[in-house]
Amino acid sequence: MLKQSELNEVFYSSSIREIIDNENTIQETIKRIKLGDALIIRSVYSEKLLNQICNYLSNISRCSLPYYQKIEEGCANNHRVISWDPRSYTQSCFHQFSFFPWNQDVFNLFEKAKAVFQLRNLLSGQPANKFLGTKSEDGCIGRLSFHFYPCGLGAMNKHRDPVDSHQLTVPLMLMNKKGRDYFSGGGFAERSDGSKVYFDNLMEPGDILFLNARVPHGVDLIDPETKNPNFINNKGRWTTVFAVNKLHGNKNISNAIDLERSD
Repeated sequence: MLKQSELNEVFYSSSIREIIDNENTIQETIKRIKLGDALIIRSVYSEKLLNQICNYLSNISRCSLPYYQKIEEGCANNHRVISWDPRSYTQSCFHQFSFFPWNQDVFNLFEKAKAVFQLRNLLSGQPANKFLGTKSEDGCIGRLSFHFYPCGLGAMNKHRDPVDSHQLTVPLMLMNKKGRDYFSGGGFAERSDGSKVYFDNLMEPGDILFLNARVPHGVDLIDPETKNPNFINNKGRWTTVFAVNKLHGNKNISNAIDLERSD
């Protein structure tokens, strides 16, 4: 019997809307993800738009100081560098840019991401538009989290994310291309025998992955042979996480579990 914590098969779709608009397809997709299958939806966003967003975020990183911001009602959009911070639930190294639906932005990001969040919610048994307003709901809020993993530095320990009332799956979009923008390492999920499936090898920029959050997954070091690695040359792996996060102080939802951390 396949357990919920094991990766099974990868299946594909060409349309978010076709899934959202068909209740039978929603229920079948829920069943498959719970059993460990992973869904990849093709070409949800254009590479032109993704390049514009990456360039915008890169300019932010060069022109403003990163800082830590608690997720609280009405908090500002922000960016921070995470470099194996012992305070993090999952040990990792990347540059994170966070956007919240109560703030407006130059790309109108949450309107562009609305269908992805709607599908995320429906697969989690929630109303389509929950967590997308200007107020939190059930102590949680939607967050668009852009991650930059620099060549020679970027990685994330293997971990499990919580499956709770707010989520079954945490959609992840690849924003640039393995084999062109970076060449080794990248996002993976683990099978029951310990082998890794590198999703970056299966995805193009603009594709979105829907994976059971309990399946062990992480990011292997991006281009480990890189000389003089740094955060500011914009060389590395870019992704988007369509998250629903608990507010600071919410004790009703569990935390991610780092499967490699020893302390």
